[in-house]
This record gives sequence, C-alpha cells and structure tokens, in this order.
Amino acid sequence: MDERPAIPENITHTEYFNLLLKNRVNMSSIPKISNLNAVIQFEILDNGNGIWNIIIENGLVKQVVRDSHERPTCVFTLDSATFLSVIKREMTPQQAFFQGKVDIRGDIILALKMNVLVNYL
Repeated sequence: MDERPAIPENITHTEYFNLLLKNRVNMSSIPKISNLNAVIQFEILDNGNGIWNIIIENGLVKQVVRDSHERPTCVFTLDSATFLSVIKREMTPQQAFFQGKVDIRGDIILALKMNVLVNYL
C-alpha cells in the first residue's frame, strides 16, 4: 500500500490542491466519515488566487476542481498563508476564524466540523 504523502515545507496552496489533497485525505489512516457527501469550497484571495472545490462522496475526495461551477455546501474564504498554516497544524480552523482570517458561508454545521476534517488534510 502506498504511503500518505507528506506536506513539503515550501509547498504553495496551488500545489497542495493540485498534487496532494486528494491522496492525503483518501490515504489518511483516520476512519472516513462514510455518510459525508459535500462540496467544500476554498476561495484563496492572494498568491495565485482562485476557487477550489473539494468534491466529497461517501467520505472520500472524488475530485478537486479549480474554478468549477459546483454548488458548494460550505465556503471558506481566506488567504494562502492562513490556509497553509491550518493544513500544517500551525493554527486551528477555530483560531483562524476567531482571528478574522477566514470567512465562512453555507452549511455552518459542516463548517464547525472543519476542526475534525482538517485532520484528513
């Protein structure tokens, strides 16, 4: 079985979305949330800004799509430094939110679970 990819120190958010996210989530040793079906959208506001939709079916990432027209379940708007700090575990999603570094729209219940979901990232 392949190993879950590590997060390189100098990775960009674009590289993370394009190269690592799907395998890191799907190869995580944490049991999947089998009833999770959602489109989680990240809007990055700087450094190669863009919109990425993470399409999750039965707890697994089916696809990561940039600038798609999927209707998101919840949306996280933030800058690239905050995104990378969260995935590298330097800051929790709650810290980012309460420091005003992330805006959340959509399914707030799912968004509140992001502290658990970030462990898959």
